[in-house]
Amino acid sequence: MKLVRGYWGRPAHRAVFCICQLCCLLLLQVLIVERLVAESLPEPLTLDYALSLSEQMHPRLQQSESLLQQAEAEERATELENDARILLEARLRYSNPLINYENKTIREDHRLGLILDKTLYDFGRSSARERAAQNRVQSRKYFYRDSLRQQRLDIMRRYFDVVLADFEFVRYNEEMAVVFVDLEKLRERHALGQLSEIDLMEKEAEYRRVRSLQVAAQNQQRIVRARLAYAMNRPGELPATVARPGKLPQIDNQIPALEKLQAQAMLQNNTVQALRAEIASVREKLSAIQADSRPVLIGGAQANAYSRARAGYDRWRLELKLEMPLAEGNRIDAAVAQQRAELYRLQAELRDRSEQIKQEILELWLQLENLHIQRQQMQTQSEYRELYLDRSRALYDMEVTTDLGDAMVRITEAERDIMITDFNIALVWEQLEILAGGTFSTMEEK
Repeated sequence: MKLVRGYWGRPAHRAVFCICQLCCLLLLQVLIVERLVAESLPEPLTLDYALSLSEQMHPRLQQSESLLQQAEAEERATELENDARILLEARLRYSNPLINYENKTIREDHRLGLILDKTLYDFGRSSARERAAQNRVQSRKYFYRDSLRQQRLDIMRRYFDVVLADFEFVRYNEEMAVVFVDLEKLRERHALGQLSEIDLMEKEAEYRRVRSLQVAAQNQQRIVRARLAYAMNRPGELPATVARPGKLPQIDNQIPALEKLQAQAMLQNNTVQALRAEIASVREKLSAIQADSRPVLIGGAQANAYSRARAGYDRWRLELKLEMPLAEGNRIDAAVAQQRAELYRLQAELRDRSEQIKQEILELWLQLENLHIQRQQMQTQSEYRELYLDRSRALYDMEVTTDLGDAMVRITEAERDIMITDFNIALVWEQLEILAGGTFSTMEEK
């Protein structure tokens, strides 16, 4: 100890020790910064990256996962119900016998026993409970998968909202610039006495209206960014720049037949499969309850040690026991009635939900067809607006007309309308895939 103290007590060695500490702290700081940079949102944020965060533990996903974990724990507990039970039993006893034995001075009657119990056969009771628990776990898995798809859809919708909000802000900026230029020209004419006060006030009101829309669009940018950050499970991390997605792959998808989509949904929809698994679970629970009136075969073994020998005491014991319920009718009948009511409710919910899914698919299918027709109309209108802009620009150069700014605003509106239509097509496709329980590629293969 003196040697160590003497070594670090020297100034040179203390300096080396301080430098080592400083290097460790700097290295730790670098690692922390790298971790924060790696976990921060990219700049600009892309749609693919945002969708890659759909499987993060969002609070909504945590709720579904907790239900799944609870069902898995119940399944495990059910599997262990009939496991061997091993007990160590110890007893301290002192007594004052009424009859005098030869060894009457010994009043201790202690015991140490090792006990093993195991249910050997319960005539289907435990197997039915295990199948019920397994079906419940499967049901929770389907609900969890549906939550994942819904989370992906929510992120996509919020991302498109941000892109549209940014576009609207740029649009109103352009429109406000056009109105401002016109207003300045009118002010000059008014100052020269070439324009009445009422005409100037009309343009002033128009400018204030556009200015109000521009401020509202700017505030909307922050609102939708906060929603997107929460959907990505990054609350408070508002993305500064969101990249406008290129051509969405859903635009070129061929619309499958309605009957094909509905038929696939009845086979693969996560909610439908979850309800079917719940129904199977309740049926197995019903079988398990009905099996409660059947006998149970139990095997047992004991090894004992005693402080005194008495009649009826065994060093070891093996036994096979059959238990037969005799008065369980009312309890079993009540439990059976409860499970049958639950089964009836789930069957009704399955039928109702199945019809709702078919109706939702029908409405989305028709909406998708309308959107494709609307997109063709939007493209034609955009081409017309571009030709109109070219003509307005030529006339502006010749100082024949002054509607160039209005033409630029109109072509921006046409671009916005096409973008909204494309986003709606992508969202409808995503909803159709969720309802049908598969991606578009699997729909085409089937």
